[in-house]
Amino acid sequence: MAETPGGSRAYAVLLLAVLFVSVGSIFVRMAQAPPLAVAFYRMAFATVLIGPFAYSSARRSLPALPSPKRLLLAASGIALALHFATWISSLSYTSIASSVLLVNTAPIFAIVLSRVFLGERADGRLLAAIGLALVGASVIAAADWGAAPSTLFGNALAVAGAASMAAYHVVGRGLRDALPLQAYVWAVWTVASATLAALAALFGTPFAPYPTRSWLAFLALALVPTVLGHGLVNRSLRFLSAPTVGLFLLGEPVGASLLAYALFGEAPSLTTAVGGAIVLLALGLVLLPRRT
Repeated sequence: MAETPGGSRAYAVLLLAVLFVSVGSIFVRMAQAPPLAVAFYRMAFATVLIGPFAYSSARRSLPALPSPKRLLLAASGIALALHFATWISSLSYTSIASSVLLVNTAPIFAIVLSRVFLGERADGRLLAAIGLALVGASVIAAADWGAAPSTLFGNALAVAGAASMAAYHVVGRGLRDALPLQAYVWAVWTVASATLAALAALFGTPFAPYPTRSWLAFLALALVPTVLGHGLVNRSLRFLSAPTVGLFLLGEPVGASLLAYALFGEAPSLTTAVGGAIVLLALGLVLLPRRT
């Protein structure tokens, strides 16, 4: 994708998007509320915020969507709900650095799911990336092996968050051409909000009351990393190539770890840092454009 004359502005927008996305885990911690409540209100508030902008295109396009595509839409929204439920829960058990590094292995899971369900072959470079990611994740797990068992459980939840995010991307791949972007996002977020509401009710998570700081954190999560962060990522994709955007987004674990250290005193161990570097290298292999 050729860079436009406003390319430098596109890079600035992308850097801002990375910053916005990086604060997601920080706001989760600040909410000090049950994970399912945090996940539900994040998606519900975000859905409401984009509703006025997506309503017209959704009203035109959704009724014409064929039934099989509607099932895919529902599955995509459920996968997104499971992503937020598991990843946000992981932050209650493990460090922000470990959680964000592990959840960002979603592209690796996407390769595996695409191979299993779509029959897409992975070349040698992608297979090497999968191997590196497994090594990096193992190093991160080893760093937490001597900690409380709950820490390893948190790491497992973060990995589950990566797998469900990959499922969201793979399932929804055919929907982005079937629906306008705003309609697609609004519909998927609506399904995700309904799914999270059901999960919260099932597990007895209260919807209220919460202190003012929690409501402010819910709103900040919806606005900053969700609507603004991912919205700016989508805007950047209009001017920059997908691999370029993906490589910039590798800054999220770094930014989140630095913020966690500055605000909560969470300094990742040397072993976690080494494992994280290996994971980021693996993701870089996935995102670098192929030579033709």
